[in-house]
Amino acid sequence: MLRARVLSALLALAVPVVASVAVSLTPSTALADDAGDKLLAEVDAAMTKAKTHTFEYDITNQEPGKAEKKLGMKVWIKGEKRLSEFTAPADMKGTKVLVISPTQMYVYLPAFGKVRRLASHVSEQNFLGMAFSQDDFASLTYAKTYTAATGASTDTTQKLTLTPKSGVTAPYGKIELTITKSNKLPSEIKYYNSEGKHIKTEVRSGYTCEQGICTPKELKMTDHSKGGHWTKFTRKSWKVNETLADALFTKRSLGE
Repeated sequence: MLRARVLSALLALAVPVVASVAVSLTPSTALADDAGDKLLAEVDAAMTKAKTHTFEYDITNQEPGKAEKKLGMKVWIKGEKRLSEFTAPADMKGTKVLVISPTQMYVYLPAFGKVRRLASHVSEQNFLGMAFSQDDFASLTYAKTYTAATGASTDTTQKLTLTPKSGVTAPYGKIELTITKSNKLPSEIKYYNSEGKHIKTEVRSGYTCEQGICTPKELKMTDHSKGGHWTKFTRKSWKVNETLADALFTKRSLGE
């Protein structure tokens, strides 16, 4: 049943022509400040400091009124490119998702033996039944799309409010970040739609560091627009700055 639902969802997402349809928003530029933009650049730098990452995750997905579902996933990241492969459950094993850029994503379906391009017109929808969207998986940095304003500060954290830059397409109308001062990385991310409604909250916790590079042990996204539907990624293993061939992040590699 899970396999049929996932395959149906993937086929609905996959189309040969991809068009950019994210809403181009006119932000309130009065919110921007130099300190906010400077900190946001530091956040981007901290998030992209590593040359490569290799992760293995256990995933728990909880939709309202349904039993929890357990999944497994391996993830390889190099620059903006990301390859994810499901390792569990058995009926999803071998399904792969390749992100080349925020507007160029592909999926490999073992049951069909085919690579399909994912449509950007559904990039804001929940992906594969999880609380994360295609945009959430594809977006690794913020400063190209958003301008930032500083907010409340404590001894350990700094709030940032992000609004889309004028004339730039953005997946969210506003994002509120809680940044941990010690590592310049987000501990909480609140996402708002173009009408200003708070629709999602992501919590990143349990950061550990290797070679001066830090990543969270756990990521949990809650979709408030879907009755509290949540998905939690728990890191099983992590390798940083290992050599990953460019060929790994190609359409050709998906079916191998």
